Amino acid sequence: MHPRSLAKAWPAAAAFSLLVAAWPAAADPAALPVRDDAALQRAVEDARARFLAGQKFDRLDVTVLLAAADGTWRRGSVGGDRPWYPASCVKLGFGIAAAHWCEAAHRAPDCLDEAVLPMLRDSDNVATGVVVDAITGVTNGPKDGADFDAWQARRLYTEELLQRHGLLDGQRFGNKTYPTNSGEMPEGLEQLLLERHGRNSMHADGSARLMLALVQGDFGAQARDYLRTRLRRPLISENSAMGGAFPEGTVFESKIGEAYDTLAEIVHAELPDGRRLIVAAYSNGRDPEGPDDQDQTVLAGFATLLLERLRDD
Repeated sequence: MHPRSLAKAWPAAAAFSLLVAAWPAAADPAALPVRDDAALQRAVEDARARFLAGQKFDRLDVTVLLAAADGTWRRGSVGGDRPWYPASCVKLGFGIAAAHWCEAAHRAPDCLDEAVLPMLRDSDNVATGVVVDAITGVTNGPKDGADFDAWQARRLYTEELLQRHGLLDGQRFGNKTYPTNSGEMPEGLEQLLLERHGRNSMHADGSARLMLALVQGDFGAQARDYLRTRLRRPLISENSAMGGAFPEGTVFESKIGEAYDTLAEIVHAELPDGRRLIVAAYSNGRDPEGPDDQDQTVLAGFATLLLERLRDD
């Protein structure tokens, strides 16, 4: 089925009524098993400083979570609460929302896989537009005569879901990534949403917690298992910035984002020695004046230094 046909398969009113009836109970963000750790903080600060000293760019905000034996996660972060334009990292949130939408409709969490798979595996923008249209129950249209407030309430489905789980934290997941199924650039209601609600925004702290919530099953075990398979990729991949730094045998799951000057990635990794870590890194390591296809692997240098420090600790 063509993605545009897929988008027409879920009537807007019926879809939204299913979603509203199935919101999960609100989560307490303080309940997430994360604790600041001085040793990990030093490791993150040291790896970041050494990495940036050899780069042409000057910004790298990063949050690292490292699983501990007692079931908690140690945390180290620099600039973790600073907002970034996330580029395609926003698709992690859309993927979680898609699995929830399917289960709210009493379907398997992979019911939108025809679009979710290319969205998460290949970062396909057209597929992303199909997902956003399906889970929100509304498509783009002209501004004139439209009830924008009602349209916006539906379009912000992903934000509402994350807010109910205590994971939104000022981030924004409202807009598609362009060019997409509704046009080369935002227009009509999608343009009005961009003007009034603002462009997508994420930060390293929120990204790391979002990945943690997914992998520990906060959105359900079936959704966790499904989405992890869709985020899993080879260490050397055109859709990863940091994978090449990890040792062979690592189970590597990630979502990259790169557009304008943003080069970012959200990673969950299970190392061959059994350790698990989450790394959310946002940088201005992409040249906005450069070609569309640029070397995305520069952040592997930071990951290499980080892993070296973690081996030493």
